[in-house]
Amino acid sequence: MYRWLVVAALATGLVWPVGSPSIARGEGWPSPAAGQTISGDPEVIFTFDDGPDPRSTSKVLDTLAAHRVQAIFFLVGWRFQRGDLAGSRVLLARMLDDGHVVANHTITHAQLCGLTPEQLDREIAGARDLLEREAAMRVPWFRTPYGAYCGRLLDGLARNGVQHFHWDIDPQEWQGKSAKSTAAYVIRHLARLQGRAVLLMHDTKPATAAALPEILAWMDSENARRKAIGRRQIRVISGPELAAERVKPTLDWLATAVASGPTRLGGVLAGSIP
Repeated sequence: MYRWLVVAALATGLVWPVGSPSIARGEGWPSPAAGQTISGDPEVIFTFDDGPDPRSTSKVLDTLAAHRVQAIFFLVGWRFQRGDLAGSRVLLARMLDDGHVVANHTITHAQLCGLTPEQLDREIAGARDLLEREAAMRVPWFRTPYGAYCGRLLDGLARNGVQHFHWDIDPQEWQGKSAKSTAAYVIRHLARLQGRAVLLMHDTKPATAAALPEILAWMDSENARRKAIGRRQIRVISGPELAAERVKPTLDWLATAVASGPTRLGGVLAGSIP
């Protein structure tokens, strides 16, 4: 159901953006990154950067599927330009078929604040265009590498019509931390979570693939414990759900959604949220 809504809404573009609709210069990215909880429960959004990587992304997808979790994957364009192109395309197709949202993480994972406006546009718009060709759907969601923030980048985002999708929890497993320490870090933050948080991980890292089953198994047992004592459980908010919160409920959108039908409608609703 969400997959169908995602595609329909992304196709129409009638979706509110993630976070603050405008960011004053010097304030940094919005926090919480995806806004306040609507349910009142502690909520987590799983996001993964830098893929797809045939060596590890499939393991992450297997784990997410086993726990029925849908995530947001911020993909880099170079993986569709060189290397295992066929493998990257297979993983992209699986992401969409499993109901995940695919998003833009530039072409080369560059430090954007050190680029000229022309180079910025190539990284942002170039990756968007490449991913849209590969995914055959709109891909307007964007995350800047390294969480970079500067006036030049803000100008580039505005020029290309996108907003940055930041994060709240970062175990920094990309620095070489072990799966054990990665899982412990995430579990510690989820255990005391209040409100909504975006979790940043990297499907290109073996530590992520190994830590994710432990994290999700802990969530399952923790939620069972909380249910037994009448305490609020930790909710996983999928990309399609996040997008659905922000859909502008117009008759035109509804007509387009109905006309689109349920055929491969996986990432469209989310694609209108940068």
